[in-house]
Amino acid sequence: MAVIARVSMWTAWCAAVVLAGCDASTTTSTSESDTYVKILYDGKPLANVQVLLKQTADGTPLARAITNERGLAFVTELPSPEPEDYVVAMESISDGGWMLNPSVMKKFSDSLRLKPFSESPQQTIELPRRAVQSLVSKH
Repeated sequence: MAVIARVSMWTAWCAAVVLAGCDASTTTSTSESDTYVKILYDGKPLANVQVLLKQTADGTPLARAITNERGLAFVTELPSPEPEDYVVAMESISDGGWMLNPSVMKKFSDSLRLKPFSESPQQTIELPRRAVQSLVSKH
């Protein structure tokens, strides 16, 4: 009888852990986040760009996210407290025949800063002309 009581107690505990783990209020989904950076190129959303948020240009990333087909990179984990502003680095991770032009992006990123997301949870970056280059050779 004691074994059955232990098994029942163990089963109830496991069920409580599983149910608590499945509670929607404790799970943050990237698609549900309202904190994001929108990347646009030529007025259109650009997917497959990894956005790295840093405190300094040569620092390690404090947060990172990848843009979806709507150009939105949802930022789910931010440092606390946030820096006064974020230095932004971007990398293309696409296999779609294009890449971010390193020389244009270097100049652009040197002056690009984002506000803390606690002040402005949705921010947009419009990439400059020639920021995207084709990988298809022109003969």
